[in-house]
Amino acid sequence: MMKTLRLYIIKEFVPSFLLGFFIFTFVLFVSNFFPLARIFFDKRIGLETTWKLLFYIICLILPYSISMGFLLGSINCFNRLCQDGEVVGLESCGLAPSVVISPLLGLSLLVSLFCLYLHSEVSPAANLGIKTIQEEFKIENIVSTVEEKVLMDNFKNYKIYIDKIKGKKIKGITVFELKDKGTPSVIIAKEGEIITSKEDKKQSLKLLEGTIDQTDAENPIGFTKAHFETYYIELEPIRGAKEVNKKPWDMNIGELQESIRYFNGQKIVPYPLLTEMHKRFSLAFSPIFFLLTGYILGIKIKSKNRIKGFGLSLPVIILYYVVLLFAQMIAQEGLFYPFILMWLPNILLVGFCMPYLLRENT
Repeated sequence: MMKTLRLYIIKEFVPSFLLGFFIFTFVLFVSNFFPLARIFFDKRIGLETTWKLLFYIICLILPYSISMGFLLGSINCFNRLCQDGEVVGLESCGLAPSVVISPLLGLSLLVSLFCLYLHSEVSPAANLGIKTIQEEFKIENIVSTVEEKVLMDNFKNYKIYIDKIKGKKIKGITVFELKDKGTPSVIIAKEGEIITSKEDKKQSLKLLEGTIDQTDAENPIGFTKAHFETYYIELEPIRGAKEVNKKPWDMNIGELQESIRYFNGQKIVPYPLLTEMHKRFSLAFSPIFFLLTGYILGIKIKSKNRIKGFGLSLPVIILYYVVLLFAQMIAQEGLFYPFILMWLPNILLVGFCMPYLLRENT
């Protein structure tokens, strides 16, 4: 009996999920299409590149539309089961109403693992692919010599990380001065400025109020720390270096972990990189939390109207991503633990669901 019940519930859920998935895929595709519309109508772009660009956009929105589809699908599925009296029928057989959700928890876990792969490997590659196409055709000036939130390694003798760039002003600068032998020197400054020469257009960094940590010449295992008010670094690009630098959201999980290890080795906490990594895990497992939320909302609706389910899912989705973006800003500044902040939207959904789930099983 339980096997038949599980199959029945899954068959009821899948059409509702597919409806939500296609609706949100269309909405997200349209919202992502218009910012890139100028690329599609550029005469220099052939059919092959156009299809490639469309594929990249789909790869970007797929993990998000899957999660949103779980929310709308669960609302409509459980609402129909409740309104048709099937949930009451289970209660009369001595089964708790939450039994109807148990077959879908395993399905949501499998889907979450698939979303983890999409967020970890596919979406970063799609992001980088779009940037490469934009740079290749020079459609939009998206790549500058100096970029924020990127560990830039396309300069001779230096690896540079800048947290914020506003015009020529920069903040949160970390510079690794590479050496032929030994540990690199670490230059850290609160703020500075990008200086561009009018004659040859060469760039340099003017750093203000910072420190330089370097190996002690007399004691190779020791370090010396020097403070400075002003420090200049001339930037000499490496010939043949990649034109498109990878930002955190362009890196796959392996590259993120490698960059984090590099910073940790220099005794620096890379908050933007940690934030990006934990955000991907949080988003990947959001179908489970959306499923629980949709279950609660579905059994509370007193209408079979599917449009009402869509109307209920939108505020939840908007609130979820508003909280996520706000938490992301705090985490990137290093004001609180990125792990906790990036899981905050899911924690809030659990907090909403738990009282109802506990009440049903008592």
